[in-house]
Amino acid sequence: MAKETPFDRARDFVEEKIEETKEVLGESYTKAREQFDDVSEDVRKGVKSATKRLEKDYGDVWDDVRCYVKENPGTALAIALGVGLMLGFVIRGGDD
Repeated sequence: MAKETPFDRARDFVEEKIEETKEVLGESYTKAREQFDDVSEDVRKGVKSATKRLEKDYGDVWDDVRCYVKENPGTALAIALGVGLMLGFVIRGGDD
């Protein structure tokens, strides 16, 4: 049997630590994933509920907007671009 060198012992030590790290990270990843799934499910339910409320309250307006966009796609795109630019300036604020 070949004599074990310091390099062999170092390699074994590193491999052992890598395996331990994989186990710890695997458990942490599993816990984080479960928490993320719970939060994302709550968010999905909240968005779905808000969507239903908006459709109930503003369904007619939404239908009118859809018809307008279908009849005037260029104008609707220009309006959306303008609104987006205005929101960008408002959110970004002034350059200091």
